[in-house]
Order: sequence, then structure tokens, then C-alpha cells
Amino acid sequence: MGPARHHSRAGGWVVAGAAGLLALLVRWYLGGGLAGLRGYHGYDEGVYFTSALSLSHGLVPYRDFLFLHPPGITVALLPFAALTHWTSDPAAFMTARVAFMLVGAANAVLVARIALRWGTRAAVVAGGLYGLSYAAANVEYSTMLEPLGSLGLLAAVASLLRSAEQSSRAWELAGGALLGLSLVVKIWDVVPAVVVIGWLWLTRGRAGAARVGLAATAAAGLVLLPFALLATPRMVRYVVLDQLGRPPGQATVATRLGGISGVDVTAPPPQMVGWSTLLVGGLVVVAFCAARAWHHGRGRLWVVLLAAQLGVLVLSPSYFLHYAAFSAPAAALVVAAGASTLRLVPALATSAAAAAALCLATAMMITRPPAPFPAGRIDAHLPQTGCIRSDSPAALVLLDQASRNLDAGCRLPVDLSGQTYDVGARDASGRPVPRVRNTAWQRAALRYLTSGSATVLVRPVGNGFDTTTRAELDRMRILERVGGVRVLSDDGRGTGRRAGAATS
Repeated sequence: MGPARHHSRAGGWVVAGAAGLLALLVRWYLGGGLAGLRGYHGYDEGVYFTSALSLSHGLVPYRDFLFLHPPGITVALLPFAALTHWTSDPAAFMTARVAFMLVGAANAVLVARIALRWGTRAAVVAGGLYGLSYAAANVEYSTMLEPLGSLGLLAAVASLLRSAEQSSRAWELAGGALLGLSLVVKIWDVVPAVVVIGWLWLTRGRAGAARVGLAATAAAGLVLLPFALLATPRMVRYVVLDQLGRPPGQATVATRLGGISGVDVTAPPPQMVGWSTLLVGGLVVVAFCAARAWHHGRGRLWVVLLAAQLGVLVLSPSYFLHYAAFSAPAAALVVAAGASTLRLVPALATSAAAAAALCLATAMMITRPPAPFPAGRIDAHLPQTGCIRSDSPAALVLLDQASRNLDAGCRLPVDLSGQTYDVGARDASGRPVPRVRNTAWQRAALRYLTSGSATVLVRPVGNGFDTTTRAELDRMRILERVGGVRVLSDDGRGTGRRAGAATS
């Protein structure tokens, strides 16, 4: 290896390392720093951590409790959940959160390394955009699905690129295995995996695509097979049928694109002219970069991946803001590939326009980290015996009650809200009715929440309780109220302990 080549590789690692450090600092800020590690960041991350916590206590997903996703996130979080046998639930949860920030940093490094093939300028643009991307950073400071899916996809493509450069079968098989691991996290990840294998078919031939496909299938099978053997019918029902059968949400195409770009975080509502202008401007920048990249033969795979992922986000029945991370790596790489075809000044202008129009930088400046969770004040009012209930599993983890409940044989629904997709009435199209009209789920949720020695309610929105359920909860005695968190008691309702395995 000559000095120039060595210098180029060293410079590439400097750029990638800087992108990773930037990403880590941004995620640390959005997560609220040290105080935020013990903060409450929402419902979903608690579901995923509690699924691993339940598995560490001998309860199997799908067989013993409802879980609506492939088991990849449960397996990935299992080492952190196992820490609760030696330390507290909050300490293990905090460790997992830091690990996922490092996953976000690794994703930024991989984005920069992939873009380095189009030049140092492209690596700087891609790493910088991904590091500052609100769509990515919004989920990469907590134990969510999307960071792992992005890591698997990026690592797989990086390995496959290396295999092409070195004509290495080992790197090819490694890329296939990583691709397989990426799709056991979320059912949507099947789409980019199919796109990558299809692209290999077109560019390397059927044999190469088949080898990668077989390696992906084998790796995915290693994760899926144990759970499938223990609970095949329920696993298929929860992960595939219930997910595909979700009722359509209220989010419009404009709202979804606003979330994907970050516009809705930094700009006025979509009714305002500025919001629409910013959104259209961002889409124009990305479309321009995609066209330039395709014309110059750079990053064409990422152009196709971005189109496919945007299609999934726009057409999916439901949409939440954290879904936007699904397309964040492809968006950064497409902009970088397009910018790399321009001269220096236009490239800088295009990159700056992408950062501003897509709110990748401005979102970081105006977003406020979440407030710390008042665990100490709440814990002081919790009884020392019986089972503690909550409308969010993350609250039980932060209160160091989740493992205690499991050790005591208390029923612990991993995904209380998610049960609405599997039980109760369905509309004429066969989809479950909205939660607020699902009387079977309302009765089940109320039975659970009123069956313990105390109940902690933390979700300001999203529970979907109807008027009857809310009225019954309002009748319970208030032990403590801290901000939006209520600690309730309904003496005489029973301990809520389970007989045998926990159920969903």
C-alpha cells in the first residue's frame, strides 16, 4: 500500500470517527444527558426492554405474552435485561440506552465510510447529515427498533461493497448474514433486504444474489427458529397478521413527509405557508441529488432504497414520528452522492440547503430534552407488597418494579396497548376497531390496571381509554400526583398474581 493510499484511508477514518462523535453528542443531548438516562421517553422502548426482561425470567415471547414484532430486539436487549439479576432495573435500562446511542454513532460511521467511495467530500456530507438528522437521532438515544435495523442494513451493504472490491466470498457471506439479522427486528426491514438482494442479482448475477440470500436466510433462521418452534401459530398471528391488519391512522401523506424530513419538528403546522415551503424545498433538494447521483452512477442502490423506504412509510397503515428513522441512512447517502457530483461551491450550497430545508440541523437547536422521571417521589408512595400496575412498562422499569413483579409472579403485560390489535371487535374490512371503541380491550385493560396494590399512570396521550375506563380509574384513590404522573390505589381489588406463566 503506497503512502497516498494509506493517507486516504487514514483520512477516511478521521471523517468517519468525527461523524460518529457528532452523532453520539447529538443523541446524548436529545436524550437529556445524565438526567435523561433515567427519564421517561415514551411507551415503545419500555415494551421492547420489558420483552427482554420477561425472557430473562423464563417467559417466551408469543407463547407467554403478546409481542407484535420479530424477536430481534428482544434478543439484542437480553444481555442488558440479564443485568437486572445483579443490579436494578433502572441501571440496566440506562446501560441499554447508552448502548443504543453507540449504535447510532456506529450508524453514522458506516454512513460516512460507505459515502467515502465517492470522495472525502461525500463522506463529510453523509456523516454530518446523518449525525444531525432528527429522524435518526430521535430514536437512537433509546431502545427502539429502528437503530438496529439501520445498523444491520448499513453493515451488510458495507460488507458487500468490500466483497466486491476484494473479490472475497467471506465478506459476501458476512454481508448476507448481516442482512438477515437486520430483518429480524421489524417486519418492514424485509423491504430493504429484498431490494439489496435484487440489486445484487442485477449487478453481480444470480449466483452472487443466491449466496447472499441463503446467508441472510440462515442468519435470520438462527434467531427466528427457536421462537417459531415454541409458538409458531401465535408468532405468525402477532408479527404478521396483526401488524398487517392494523387500522389506518390519521396521518396524511404531507404529515408523514413532514415527519420524515423533520419539518414538523422545527416549523409551524402544515396549514402554514412556511411549513409547506420548507417541506417542498427539502423534497426538491433530495430529488435533485437523487437525479444527479443516478446520472453519474453513484449511490444508485441508495436511490432505490430511499424510494422503497419512502413508499413503505407513506403507504403503511399507521405512522408515528419515530418511523422516520427507517429512511434516514438512505436520505443522507443520496444527498451525499448527489452533492459529490458538483463542484465545491455548489456542493457546499446543496448540502447546506439539504440541512436547512430538511431541518437536519435546526431541529437539534430547538428540540428540548425530556424532563427527568420523578421516580423517587413516586416510589415513596408505592406499597411494599403486592403487584404494581402501570399503563406503560417503561414506568415499571424506571421504578425498579418490573423485575420485582416478575419475581413475585405478578402478571406483567409487555404491550398493554398493543393487545388491541389482537382482541376485540373488527370492522367490515376485518381490521380491529380503534382502541377507544374496542370494548373487549377496555375491559381487559381495566381489569389489569385495577387488580394490583397500586397503579402508576404516566401516559398523557395514547392510552385510548374510553369514558367508562377513565371514570373507573378516576374513582381510585390518588396516593401521589407528580406533574402528569398519577399513583392510584384501589384497596381490596386483589394482588393480581398470576397462576403459572404470564399471559398477554
